[in-house]
Amino acid sequence: MNIRLNIILAVIALGLLAWFYSLNKEDGSLKDLIKTADSPEYVGQKMSTTVYSPTGKKQYLATSAKVEHYTSDGHTDFQQPVVLLLDIEIQNTDKESWKLSADKARLTKDNMLYLDGNVIAQSLSAQSRLQRIETQRAVVNLTTQDISSDQMVKLNGQNFNSTGLKLTGNLQQQVATLKEQVKTYYEVRK
Repeated sequence: MNIRLNIILAVIALGLLAWFYSLNKEDGSLKDLIKTADSPEYVGQKMSTTVYSPTGKKQYLATSAKVEHYTSDGHTDFQQPVVLLLDIEIQNTDKESWKLSADKARLTKDNMLYLDGNVIAQSLSAQSRLQRIETQRAVVNLTTQDISSDQMVKLNGQNFNSTGLKLTGNLQQQVATLKEQVKTYYEVRK
């Protein structure tokens, strides 16, 4: 009888030790819930945003497959962004003038949009002299609509095509300047 009681007590003691061990074991999934300094404040999927100027006028509309916002330096990362710029010269209108798209983008606190990978700026106006800009990397000031790129750039416009390096320009004014290795083809219509 004593041996039986000792075996039962030993089994109970082992069971309690196993239970106590399982309670004190660290759970790795809890570490994922604690925010680190370099992790985003929020992450969104398939987001759409409308941004207004301080005067209450729409500045641009942005959609993206994935958005990550970091409060440490105030930047936002986008995957597959599409940004629609509004015409800033025409008062009291929400007319979209340019469509910007890329594989990735980063928006900083000072409204600078850094586009990376398959960057396309497409005019949404048929009357625009400058119709399309293609490059691998570009920077757009969303307030002034200035655009720049140090990469190879293709420009398409009414009756011309150009390629070259070091683009500077303004989307609102439909002006683009290529500074190096420029090749331009004009189509003359009679």
